[in-house]
Amino acid sequence: MAIDEILVVGAGPVGLMMAAELARHGAKCRIIDKNKHHSADSRAVGVHARTLELYENVGLIEEALEKGVKVTGINLYSHGKRLVQTAFKNLDSRYSFVLDMPQSLTEPMLIEHLRKFGVVVERSVELNNLEQHDDHVEVILKHGEQSLVPEKFAYVVGCDGARSTCRHLCEISFPGEEYPSHWAVLDAGLEWPFDSQELQLFLHEQGIAAFFPLPGSRMRITYEIYLKNPKDETPVVTYDTVLEVLQLRVAKDIKLIEPRDLSTFIIHHRQAINYQNGRVFIAGDAAHLHSPAGGQGMNTGMQDAYNLAWKLALVHKGVCSEKLLKTYHLERHPIGKWVLNVTDRLTKMMTVKNSTLAFLRDAFLSAMGHFDAIKTQMPKQFSQLYLHYEHNKIIYEDCEHHPMHARAGHRAPDHTLTNGKRLFELFHGTHHTLLLFSGKKPHHGDLEALKEMEEMAQKYAPHVQTYFLIRDEEVVKDCPASKDRCLLDREPSAHTHYGIEKPTALVIRPDQVVGYATQPPNAHLAEKYLQTLFQS
Repeated sequence: MAIDEILVVGAGPVGLMMAAELARHGAKCRIIDKNKHHSADSRAVGVHARTLELYENVGLIEEALEKGVKVTGINLYSHGKRLVQTAFKNLDSRYSFVLDMPQSLTEPMLIEHLRKFGVVVERSVELNNLEQHDDHVEVILKHGEQSLVPEKFAYVVGCDGARSTCRHLCEISFPGEEYPSHWAVLDAGLEWPFDSQELQLFLHEQGIAAFFPLPGSRMRITYEIYLKNPKDETPVVTYDTVLEVLQLRVAKDIKLIEPRDLSTFIIHHRQAINYQNGRVFIAGDAAHLHSPAGGQGMNTGMQDAYNLAWKLALVHKGVCSEKLLKTYHLERHPIGKWVLNVTDRLTKMMTVKNSTLAFLRDAFLSAMGHFDAIKTQMPKQFSQLYLHYEHNKIIYEDCEHHPMHARAGHRAPDHTLTNGKRLFELFHGTHHTLLLFSGKKPHHGDLEALKEMEEMAQKYAPHVQTYFLIRDEEVVKDCPASKDRCLLDREPSAHTHYGIEKPTALVIRPDQVVGYATQPPNAHLAEKYLQTLFQS
């Protein structure tokens, strides 16, 4: 009997998104979690623009926006002086903000989303062991305190956190180290002289304090605990000591209102050597751990799931070869490494204790804060909109003139077309999208080449859906496609947004990444790409 289920281990946000995406793409899956209940803590908070676009694609954006709080800017202070003020408004996205939404709200939203596909989290179930075979993975599941149960799955995806059992059982190395400092975290209402709708950061010689807006007029408060000998001392924090710290570092008249969920933690920076071992994959904290600076953790894990799920589903259904799965590590590992490096540098800069270095840091940040180009760079980096994958067998170009703003491996930008339809609406679903751009002044031969592209792509339906984007209204009349697939693109046009002047064809993947570009459009070369992608 065929083994037709995929096991997802761990029902945090990344595991829930992984299972939901597998199910949305038509793959049977189960998801287990050793905990009896979902997280009741705020934990991961910030949802960045790229993840909000993911939420839109899967149908969760309206609920998320209703439950979360929009954060429009960041303020950085030192000794009462504002060094930097920056805003998210210049992001190339409909979601030019950060949505602060505590994990205690994110998980129930994803659980209900998953339930729509008939998948329910199996709780108090733990992965005890696994053994890989050529065509399946045999696992031992522990159900509460009951006996161990052997089961078989086609693949296993470990989204089981920093102490990942999947990673351990596969003996995947997880090199890195922990930072020497200790941190405190709590949620509270505040009386203070600052804007509670923006992220507020306060530098101090005893450590940084950060404030993140939460729903219900509350704030997530995180600060570095000052210890003279952090390696030898055990931090002790109470709500009274928290208030003392905040009065020293932030404002003398600050008051905490109904503080709760006070705890301490340490932070690590580690990354798995490989995100895949045979039929087992790891994602999220199981694959990479880093400082919470920039709020990258959950967002990076969500994008891991967004990258892997469509590939795993297509392979599992026999549409694509298992070779496709190797691109998960090839694409996501460098992103994880980049996130580790950026958050590590940011953490070390923000936690400098040497007074001379701290003075130089503050002077540098204050000077840079006067340049608009510098101020917009921080939100861009955090948003994850501008990260890209290096070329591989399913990401490359055959171009004489490259699309300036939609290169292969980069996110495909959104744009509102002449009829009011958005490009992202064309991308919604589980298919690849072939966009055929007419260029500014297409010749008859150009249109014939685009028509050949469309005819070629029909062989790969329903996995590929084709749309023509035509600059000239007269040319639209001669478009070989149906009206709903032949779209007028007047200025301000998608052509301009994508940096395209001449006839060009792009293949957009289900994760809204440009997989392939050909200019001039060449049906033969494009079919080679699709054959490589969809070989079974």
